[in-house]
Amino acid sequence: MAPSDATGPLSPRKRGISKRMVRLLLSLGALVIVVWVFRITILQRIGSFLIRTDATCKADALYVLGGAPLDRGSFSSRVLDEGCVPVAYFTGENVPQSFKAEGRSVTEADLGRSAAIRAGADPARVLPFPYGTSTWEEAAGVLRHARNKGFDTVLVLTTDFHTRRVGKVFHQRFEDSGITVLVRAAPSSEYDPAAWWTSEEGLLMVNNEYVKSLYYAITY
Repeated sequence: MAPSDATGPLSPRKRGISKRMVRLLLSLGALVIVVWVFRITILQRIGSFLIRTDATCKADALYVLGGAPLDRGSFSSRVLDEGCVPVAYFTGENVPQSFKAEGRSVTEADLGRSAAIRAGADPARVLPFPYGTSTWEEAAGVLRHARNKGFDTVLVLTTDFHTRRVGKVFHQRFEDSGITVLVRAAPSSEYDPAAWWTSEEGLLMVNNEYVKSLYYAITY
């Protein structure tokens, strides 16, 4: 039998595979180039998708969710000054680790209220409501509280990248309650939402929020 010629022409099947590989590599290369050219726009849209707020702010009360007490508490003072609401309640029963280490039982609700007062809010208009260790629990607590108070509309304040998930959770909890839920975003002092990927805090915030959104979608 004559030996095969290793340097001979490729079979039609092998030529077809080679052409497909070339096309695949060219397509991947083009995709990489497009992503790189439009990377800023893509990253901005990844972040902006998480932000969903309501234009109107008129409500019977403001509920400032636990977490990021400096940003949310300080911004709540501005919301009160704007005349959006007559009173603000601060939720969150978690005690930060730093306070636990000192043996101090200072809740997120206490911290947010303190930040609001330092920002100029009238202490009589900012009240603690230390309930809830998660957004789901806070929404349940706010619903009961709003019903007891006879509120028709509530304004919920959280950090910007949390607004879409928070709005979804609260609307789900308040469904058929007859109470309207509005969501307001407090800007963060630790990252720029238009360039969140340029700081560690922004990267962590966006990553964690997408993970939380997936968890809430699966769990609730």
